[in-house]
Amino acid sequence: MIYLIAYSINEKLYDYSELKEQIKSLGDYQHPMNDVWFISTKYLDEEFETERLRNLLHSERDMIFMTAISRQSVQGWMPKVFWQWLEYVNK
Repeated sequence: MIYLIAYSINEKLYDYSELKEQIKSLGDYQHPMNDVWFISTKYLDEEFETERLRNLLHSERDMIFMTAISRQSVQGWMPKVFWQWLEYVNK
């Protein structure tokens, strides 16, 4: 399964390295845009993981969003390495 995680954070005021490390620990990942991650993993409890990541935010203005995506519904303009990764993890 592929998950998209997007966030809006204020890195000028706070250190979000723990948030980013937790996202990396969820599975194989690509991070093609500043605030967007794609995670490949066999199983992920979206509600639990979103709450766990939310606890690493520092401000009420910080936001995080997670959703499962399917290869059939993906379109966009991304680096070639991203499309290669997506093809690989969808085998």
